[in-house]
Amino acid sequence: MTYEALFKEGVGVLEGQFLLKVSRDRLEAVLAPGKGGKAVNIRELDLGALHEEMRAAGVVYGLLATPEAKSDGTYVVARGVGAANGENARIKSHVKPGGLPSGKPGPPPAAKVNPAKPQDPDKVDFHELNNIVNVPKDKLLLEKIPLSEGSPGTTVTGETISPKPGKDMAIKTGPGITVSPDGSQGFAAVEGEFVLVDGKAAVLVEHTVSGDVDYNVGNISFVGQRLFVNGAVQPGFKVKCKGDVFIGQGLQYSAAVTAGGNLEIKGGAIGHEIVIKCWGNVVANFLDNVGRLEVKGDLTVTESMIGGRGMVGGNIRVLGGQGVLAGGQFVVGGSVFVKELGSEDEVQTELSVGVNPALEEKKAALTQEKELWAERMNELLRNTTGLKVKQKEKGAAFPAEQLALLKKYNQMLPGVMERVNQLTEAEEKMEAEIEQAASEAIYVYGDLYPGAKITIGGVTRALTSHEHGVVIHFDREKRQIHCRTMTPEEKQGGSG
Repeated sequence: MTYEALFKEGVGVLEGQFLLKVSRDRLEAVLAPGKGGKAVNIRELDLGALHEEMRAAGVVYGLLATPEAKSDGTYVVARGVGAANGENARIKSHVKPGGLPSGKPGPPPAAKVNPAKPQDPDKVDFHELNNIVNVPKDKLLLEKIPLSEGSPGTTVTGETISPKPGKDMAIKTGPGITVSPDGSQGFAAVEGEFVLVDGKAAVLVEHTVSGDVDYNVGNISFVGQRLFVNGAVQPGFKVKCKGDVFIGQGLQYSAAVTAGGNLEIKGGAIGHEIVIKCWGNVVANFLDNVGRLEVKGDLTVTESMIGGRGMVGGNIRVLGGQGVLAGGQFVVGGSVFVKELGSEDEVQTELSVGVNPALEEKKAALTQEKELWAERMNELLRNTTGLKVKQKEKGAAFPAEQLALLKKYNQMLPGVMERVNQLTEAEEKMEAEIEQAASEAIYVYGDLYPGAKITIGGVTRALTSHEHGVVIHFDREKRQIHCRTMTPEEKQGGSG
């Protein structure tokens, strides 16, 4: 019996009382009333004979032990299994990427960022919008889930139904992504921001904020190489970058910026709650009463530097514009170069030059440790001396436990004394390094006003006279701070 006959006409079974038909997809065989129109009564059926005649007619797979009634009065007597098509390959993200509105470096749209949720459910910190997805180098970002071939099916007439396999796809990547040789995984080739650019995953080493850092953007924390803020950092907001930072329109009162590389601030910074930390060099138009300034490298101010507090590991240069450094307290590892130092109002300006803050901290810690070991050594000496006196007085009656203690002290003492000697030598060596820094100086190419308080080589001097074109330096022989007139060669250095 052919499939066409089974589908279109059916075949009579059980002496022609019923008609056996197969569905178009061959996944179902049904028993319908025969030509006589006799309804199917499942209780009267001889299932053994029915199955035998079904096999003879070509229905050989999925025969049901109990026929299933249908709403039209027929019964399903065999059911096949359809093929399960394969699933398409897909890309799984191990890190959810950030989004870019136009495929260009910049912040995600404000509507797509989520404020951080603090422990207090009634409070939301709108400074923290988590708008940059930072990833370390070699981080697994993407994984390809392979396509599946699917599983075959079987018709009631015994034919195999082939499945349709899934479609393959490749990991689409932009810059900063490395794909494994077999194409199954995508890794961060650099440290930076994980984003989707035109549908392609990328890790960017630069990030640009097109406007201000404010409530629309939130605090910025970026591990890449360069961060650009075209606007200003508004009060209360923070900017951090592992690499270089460029601020286009300055820092407003109580803003903060931390740069692991160099920092450039166009428009300057105003406010005693402003925090500036930089592990490289800093260039700013002006600094006005900045509350906390920490610069590992050089500080260059192109206009003026008024008030504030800070530590600068390299040199300070205030030579452009008015070139004024007036007021504040600054510890400087290198030298200071200014057009004017102080003001006509004789505002107090405190400068400590040739001071390595890290070295000073290390020396302070070393001195403290030396004092502790010296005290321990003195205590051992006192205890040892006291026990020896008692031993001499008591002779053979000297208690055994005190004798053991004396022996212990004698064993400890050489090691403690050696440690004190080591710390003393290290302290002297460090003092020599600090003394060497006393060669740094302050170069004033214009007016030096009274009110400056200068520390060099551990010596402090308050300057009370109005000078012009001088170098404030440390006289090693006299161990005094002096002002001398600049040489013609030195004066040429103040032109920039």
